[in-house]
Amino acid sequence: MSSKKVLVAFDSSTMRKLISKSLSNNSYDVVEASNGIEALTLLYAERPDVIIVYIELPVISGYNISRIVKNTNELKDITVIICALEENSVYNFWAENSLSDALFVPEKENLDKLTDLIKSNLEKTEKKSKPGRKKKAETPNQTKLMETVISAFDRELFNLYTIQSAYNRGISEFNISELVKELTKSISGIYDYDLMGVIIKSTDVFEYYAKTSSIPKEEFEDFKDVCHSEYLAIHKSKRKINWQKNKAVIFESDSQEQSEDPSGKIKTYETLPTENQEDIPFTVHIGSYKNISMNPRTRERLNFLINIYSKLFIRAIEYNFAKSNEDKMRKAFSHFIPPSIINQMIDSDDEINATVGEKREVAVLICDIRNFTTISEINEAENVVEFLNSYFARMGSIIKKHGGTIDKFMGDAIMALFGAPESYEDNGNRAANAALEMRQALNDMEIPLNLPDDYVFEIGTGIHYGATIVGSIGSDEKKEYTVIGDNVNIASRIEGLTKLYGVPIIISETVKRDLNDGQYVRHLDTVKVKGKSNSVAIYELNSPETEVDQLFLSYYEKGMNQYSMGNFKIASEYFSKAINRCPSDKASKVLLERCLLYIHERPENWDGAFALTTK
Repeated sequence: MSSKKVLVAFDSSTMRKLISKSLSNNSYDVVEASNGIEALTLLYAERPDVIIVYIELPVISGYNISRIVKNTNELKDITVIICALEENSVYNFWAENSLSDALFVPEKENLDKLTDLIKSNLEKTEKKSKPGRKKKAETPNQTKLMETVISAFDRELFNLYTIQSAYNRGISEFNISELVKELTKSISGIYDYDLMGVIIKSTDVFEYYAKTSSIPKEEFEDFKDVCHSEYLAIHKSKRKINWQKNKAVIFESDSQEQSEDPSGKIKTYETLPTENQEDIPFTVHIGSYKNISMNPRTRERLNFLINIYSKLFIRAIEYNFAKSNEDKMRKAFSHFIPPSIINQMIDSDDEINATVGEKREVAVLICDIRNFTTISEINEAENVVEFLNSYFARMGSIIKKHGGTIDKFMGDAIMALFGAPESYEDNGNRAANAALEMRQALNDMEIPLNLPDDYVFEIGTGIHYGATIVGSIGSDEKKEYTVIGDNVNIASRIEGLTKLYGVPIIISETVKRDLNDGQYVRHLDTVKVKGKSNSVAIYELNSPETEVDQLFLSYYEKGMNQYSMGNFKIASEYFSKAINRCPSDKASKVLLERCLLYIHERPENWDGAFALTTK
């Protein structure tokens, strides 16, 4: 086996001789150069296996010698070791980016390590190199040397332009379609095509095609079929792809006008990457009406381009996958939470449990379907669940529209918050308007369930506005954002009173004070809910356009005034007149019955508030 040849290029004769002597003693055939031109000339004349080049070599530096070697096909297999007087971050950076194989700091005592470094790098080179005869050495003239230098830096310039173009697009663009357009534009500067397809492998398969306007439809469809086959062959996809349903994006080509061809058939077809690289998430398919032979330089440039864009496409695919998941989450939560709250939760750096213990004024709305247990008993469970999902979606969208948030579903009941996590100046009014629209929505809601005889589908809603504790409550494994406190319990009790008084919506005094002018309310009663000593005035809420018998309302209000003052006999007379005007009014009947009882058994310390004994 012949000895390996090493070129030692140093301007310092002392160091050059020292290294040369050490290598010669280890059976290496050594040639020497004192500047960059000599080194480049000897590279062609001697065709060494290794070049040891000083970083500050005169005329052409060691960095640039390495660039020239590694960017010249007939020289690139030569091992390049750059030498410096010391090792630091600057030298390491440039040694790596000049494509050299190693950086070495030569000293008299460590030249045996240089021998080991040469040996290990030669072994790597031999493993990577294709077997074949080494090209014969030649004595280059000045023109040949200039061509080598220009060609090497032309390759670097192209690579830098490609990277810069891709980088400028990649740092500001996660739109895959725009990245494809930029890729096809860059390819058009390397290879003249009439048709191009880009097929991207992600959770789904995406197709993009660039073509000139005059390409016949039949020819384009044939080209797509070939692209599909090549894509499957490269990615070895086991998943069946329905190409017929796969919607392709088509845009005008940046290449030159279509080549004239009487047969109208594609003559040249190329697929990139040329090697089977499954880690590249897309394939590029190029068609031309010309008989164009893709030379090695063009193929090398195209493969370089594909590798650069591969990283950008991976980032874009990951971004779009994450964005798609975020959009799905937004859509799922948008039925119950206003978009502004979703944005706040996603954009905030703070965890939701940071709001634990926060005190807020919140309007709590609780809505329940009347006698739904009876419906559940006579219908299949699947049908009941399906209906409830539809019902909740409809009611949830109304609550969200008015700025509310679904706190929880409790069987067939809904608890919604107006004032948490986002608050408005008119939380009570928003809750009231939501309740009115929810009731109105029942008029056109289809109920695909078996209903008991004489059953009327109705909901009861109670709303109370007051101070609550807002926060994330639960264990480490499961938390929920909710409100707690007496005022939540009051809202629940008020909702229960809709059955007693026979009205669909009851609001408290605090909600009434927040209403816009013109809302219809009727003072139903003043009550003390079970377990509470403070009284709460409750009101029926109806839409402003509700037609009301004014004489009935006059009787009722006079009866309520007398009742509040403890004049139960006079109050009973007015309530009786109210019932005569409106026999279906359950609230009048409840109060009349109570007045008749109090006439005979007057309550002690009457303050106008009725104490509830049940929840």
